[in-house]
Amino acid sequence: MRRIVTNCVYLALLLLAWKLFLATSPTTGLFGEKRLLRKYASGAEIKSSVRVLCFVTTCESHLSTRTISIKNTWGPRCDKTLYISDKENSTFPTISPPGIDPGYQALWSKTMQSYRYLYKHYLNEYHWFMKADDDTYVVVENLKYFLAKHNPEEPRYFGKHFKTLDGYASGGAGYVISREALRRLEDVFAKEKQPERCRFMDKIGAEDANLGRCLGVAGIHPGPAVDSEGSDLFHSFIPDWEVIGDMFPDWYYTSSKNPPRVGCSNDTITFHYLTPRLMRLLDYLIHNLGALTLKEKEIYAIHPYYLS
Repeated sequence: MRRIVTNCVYLALLLLAWKLFLATSPTTGLFGEKRLLRKYASGAEIKSSVRVLCFVTTCESHLSTRTISIKNTWGPRCDKTLYISDKENSTFPTISPPGIDPGYQALWSKTMQSYRYLYKHYLNEYHWFMKADDDTYVVVENLKYFLAKHNPEEPRYFGKHFKTLDGYASGGAGYVISREALRRLEDVFAKEKQPERCRFMDKIGAEDANLGRCLGVAGIHPGPAVDSEGSDLFHSFIPDWEVIGDMFPDWYYTSSKNPPRVGCSNDTITFHYLTPRLMRLLDYLIHNLGALTLKEKEIYAIHPYYLS
């Protein structure tokens, strides 16, 4: 039974990679439709212009399994990647910003203190700040192409949008905030009296919902992270669930702002719950068999901010 399930997963990943490969027509699919927009820049220009800092929340026990898989796959494709743990490890390396408490139940303190650390040390160096779990896979190229259409000096917040609890972006699917959103988030954190809806010094609670509440205090809510067909770009589950679409739990349908669909966008940015083995396989399928290995220069939409 286990072998059958594994074979089904591999088949779903192969189908996904083939879909990405077929989507490289110069007029349709993965990137072609963006040629129709008014502002243009080459892929190389976007890579050098849209600066993204990624940070991965992890722990010491995952470094040799989950986290090393990110370090060996998508992690280096961000302009900078930090691995945030509750214990510093100079060999890996990981960092542990002040105020982080140990344990999974304290994940909120890890996320909150990470953003405070990024504000203090990296605010002016990067345009966007992407958070991912250590079992999240990020197609960084697609992330940059999506962010290139938005001005980082505006308060932006993108991810898999859940409409419950006043609205927030799924932590497992990963979320990204703009430089201006980080500025405003720090303003909330720096208040002497904690706002009622953002009990940011509490050590427990779902980190993604807590962050959504704190950003909400700053007037920032999840923006639409969908393609031209209305399909989600950030995904809370593994590729075969998202591609085939027949295993979603009931709560996913009721909580999702954008109803789940069968199949994935060609512009997909993230998947969640990947084992290290599946993460390495997906990386190979996308970057060695898929569209991103083609050498032809494509044309992409880009916000004028990055061209000035």
